[in-house]
Amino acid sequence: MAMFGVAFYLARSSWSFWREEIYKHKIDWALLEIRIPRETTRGPKAMEQVFASVFNLRNAPVGPKETWWDGEITRWFSFEIVGSKQTTRFYLRLPRLLLHPFTSSFYAQYPEIELVEVHEDYIDGYPPTYQKLFASGYDLYGIEIVQNYDPAYGINTYVDFEPKVGDEKGRILDTMASVMEIIGKMKPDETAWIQYILQPDTKGHWLHGADHIIDKMKSATQGGDEKGSEGTPGIRLRFRTQGEDKTLKRVEEKKGKACFETYIRMVYFAPKSIFNQDLLNRGIYSSLAQFGNDDQRFGKPNVLRTKVESTSPPFIFPKRRLFWKQVSIYDEYRRRFIKEETFMGQVFNSHPPLQWCIHHKPMILSAEEIATLFHIPTNVVMTQVTMDRIESKRLSPPSNLPK
Repeated sequence: MAMFGVAFYLARSSWSFWREEIYKHKIDWALLEIRIPRETTRGPKAMEQVFASVFNLRNAPVGPKETWWDGEITRWFSFEIVGSKQTTRFYLRLPRLLLHPFTSSFYAQYPEIELVEVHEDYIDGYPPTYQKLFASGYDLYGIEIVQNYDPAYGINTYVDFEPKVGDEKGRILDTMASVMEIIGKMKPDETAWIQYILQPDTKGHWLHGADHIIDKMKSATQGGDEKGSEGTPGIRLRFRTQGEDKTLKRVEEKKGKACFETYIRMVYFAPKSIFNQDLLNRGIYSSLAQFGNDDQRFGKPNVLRTKVESTSPPFIFPKRRLFWKQVSIYDEYRRRFIKEETFMGQVFNSHPPLQWCIHHKPMILSAEEIATLFHIPTNVVMTQVTMDRIESKRLSPPSNLPK
């Protein structure tokens, strides 16, 4: 009986993986370069509105046909920062089906930018595998970031950094300034890729944990029962501290916002003679980790970064394990990989026997949190000489011009 149960589980997993792969391969992708003007005064708040708008473009399987035959999964998209040859570029990759509504949401908040479709992926200009990159004399360091605590807890956002008075232009303190500064000062042969993969959260599994946190915090400071004996008001055992009030507010607000399953993947590679993994490990990563607080922090577990220690399991072959980690993260970045929900999908995307695809865990971030981490750089950081800028936006001619 047990063998039948195992066989049924593997067969169902294989079927789901097969149908989902067919659905993924049918998606027609478009890659857009985001060209930024010299003056951009709209900050993260505008980007938050973009994310909140495109969240409503989400899809999800409904019924057994879409789940088991069509293999439908929620479509995702990615924003990418590329620092190479002392030039910084921004890209957006999305399903072509969503191209018009997505770009319309973008232009509604950033009318001065240009979204230009590029027909050659920048990734194709690099070796297709890490093995070939390694043979060219390059070394690589990569990280995939995770949340350390319950995803219901939020990080610090741009709202916590900007003053509360004045217009938006005067209040902007660009939270991407540190990242852009580090990338802008890289050497010509150094390359850094930062990838933000966003998949609208249609499952909401984390909401149960959020409700539990809210109920626990309220009951601990309100005496539990709403009414005391004989219908009298309950007695408050103690008042919440300012920190507890802030935590409770963040959790309640996050529940009401558009949230995404988020993967933040970063890769740095350079010739071995100038390779400096701390540029990514302690530089770019720290620029994102600064938004952590006592409730939520970003982590970089060893299983999701190219670090291997002989003192950690499985203890053997540390150099070979490191090599296959580098192979894996380079491949996953190039494919814009998202976690496989099926067991057979995880096995198929592994590099056995030393690297298994079982540790990926998407973060749950709200539109406000993502806008803090990625948005169109403002004129606060647009002085970077390594960033290609446009002097003015090109407009199409009016449709009512006489022929």
